[in-house]
Amino acid sequence: MSEPNSEQQRYAPPMAPDKSYVEINAYVIGWGLFFAALFALAVGYLCLKIGQTVDAFAPVSVLAMGMAVLFKRKNAFPETVHIQAIASAGTNIIGGVMFILPALFILQLDSQLSFAEMVIPIILGGVLGVLLATTFRRYFCEEMDAAYPFPSGRAAAEVLSCNEGSKAKVMVFSGLLAMAYDFVLNSLGWWQEVLSTMTFSWGQAAADKYKLAFSLDNDAALLGIGYFTGLRYAAIIAAGSFFSWFVCIPVVYYLGGDHIMTIGGQSVLLANASIDDVFSQYVRHIGIGMLAMAGIIGLVSMSGVVGRVMKRAALDMFSSSGTSATDLLRTQQDMPMSQIVTGTLAMDLLFILFFHVTCSQSITQTLLAGVIIIIFSFMLSVVGISSIAFTGNEPVSGMTIFMIIVSAVLMGNAGMSGSSGIIAILIMAAFLCATLAVAGNFMSELKVAYLTGATPKKMQQWQIVSIIVTSFVSVGVIFLLNHAYGYTGPGALAAPQANAMAAIVKPMMDGGAAPWPLYMAGAFFAFILWMMKVPPLAFALGAYLPMEINTPVLIGGLVSYFVSHSSKDEALNELRLSEGSTIASGFVAGGAIGSLISAVLHIGGVDWFLKDWVTTPGATYLGIVAYLGMCAVIYCVACRIKKHA
Repeated sequence: MSEPNSEQQRYAPPMAPDKSYVEINAYVIGWGLFFAALFALAVGYLCLKIGQTVDAFAPVSVLAMGMAVLFKRKNAFPETVHIQAIASAGTNIIGGVMFILPALFILQLDSQLSFAEMVIPIILGGVLGVLLATTFRRYFCEEMDAAYPFPSGRAAAEVLSCNEGSKAKVMVFSGLLAMAYDFVLNSLGWWQEVLSTMTFSWGQAAADKYKLAFSLDNDAALLGIGYFTGLRYAAIIAAGSFFSWFVCIPVVYYLGGDHIMTIGGQSVLLANASIDDVFSQYVRHIGIGMLAMAGIIGLVSMSGVVGRVMKRAALDMFSSSGTSATDLLRTQQDMPMSQIVTGTLAMDLLFILFFHVTCSQSITQTLLAGVIIIIFSFMLSVVGISSIAFTGNEPVSGMTIFMIIVSAVLMGNAGMSGSSGIIAILIMAAFLCATLAVAGNFMSELKVAYLTGATPKKMQQWQIVSIIVTSFVSVGVIFLLNHAYGYTGPGALAAPQANAMAAIVKPMMDGGAAPWPLYMAGAFFAFILWMMKVPPLAFALGAYLPMEINTPVLIGGLVSYFVSHSSKDEALNELRLSEGSTIASGFVAGGAIGSLISAVLHIGGVDWFLKDWVTTPGATYLGIVAYLGMCAVIYCVACRIKKHA
């Protein structure tokens, strides 16, 4: 068994592990819960409007730092770390709420459930996500520190730790640059956010004739995340994306051109369908199959870890020989394993009871639903946490879609169908989606605790409190926005993920079939990758996610590689790589804030976007130049360091 104590002693975080700090007080709790509720409202609207979310850590960290100066807080750093951690629950819980529950309104089934009946699965799933993340914290954050890059967590820790003079100046410079860049990108439309070869005549011809297209999201935050990911995993992720877009899509067109697809309720010949439609309806399912198999492989490979966790739990609960909290450093203290085990069982049993009362028609259906959510919550949480650890992204919607399809088949065979069956599947999906979203994102926060020296136990306890509060706020936002805009009809909110869930679950519960051959193909391919010692999860993420999200991660990885090989002096290269990390952190934080400002202006009806210009080749050329300029900033500023001190 590994000894994380020695690892923690070698690592020197800003808050010393052997010292005590005032991390939680009324100031932290009040502002943390306030920002959690505020961002649940703001990001919830953004998610339903355009299908995108924004992490709370960057804007909350900046706001908390500003408040610390304004209020002259003497304990600013520990307070800021925990304010942003508590506030993160507002966006961590978004997936379970905004991706699933609006589907009930879209299918006009909302009247059959009360507000409380929508909140309960979100709370239970969210708390379970915190407990699962806590269970594996030591493994992912300490024992495997060198193996998992945690790009988002490292960026957050870098922002929070930015208190040195020169470091702070670099962070402020890169943050302001990224904020201005993303503001121009999203609010002014000087160039498109997604740079695509199809903007040009030659690119459109390649797409029409050969079904080949390249795209890149030139958001500054994604470039920064790619820098933290590093070249190895960024290349594997991009390889998965290239496999989907440059191999699978042309093959689907070549072999199935005379197949009839259904797009927007209309029958369309596959040969005439767009590349995006073919990806979403066919190729993406191969990626979902890969993700499922990657989860199984991950669980099997982590069997030793699971065994150690179970042994620790047994020692903690049933004997006096377990490790006492007083034997651990402050930075290694988690919630007691007895509480974690009891809480995990309680969340599962409470959901099963809730499902039996509200959705089930027989004890068989209840037991089957219980088995499904227990297996999927455990298996897919490992996938989600690993995804966050590798890339900073988590395929929550893809994993939930897979669960919906499997559940619809199994519950359908158990006698569920029609409206009651749809409600049952969506309630199960809401519980699971909340679990996955919280488990993955909260593990990133626990990595922040490790890097900054915060106490994990305190972060875990208050994350649970914040999850409960923001669950009520988030579900309330759904009802509020339904009353204001609606989710169907003219002027309605797009709610893209919820519409996708509704489009999948309704035909499945009405007797439709799932694309099992595509899932099986993806699963077998993931197994082959594992046999070749290629990380199947990283490849699967690339195959599942749209290309434009993966290619900037590759670009960021290349920049980090060039910085780390910019001289023959290894020590100097390390210093430059660290300086580049500071710049990349500023890009992540500034990009997130710039996107949030643009979203607020959009909500307020401010429209400065150059719609006619943004689709022209000239705008794309300008975007390429601007993006290369951002890459050059990281490289050039990092390489200003000439000598190893």
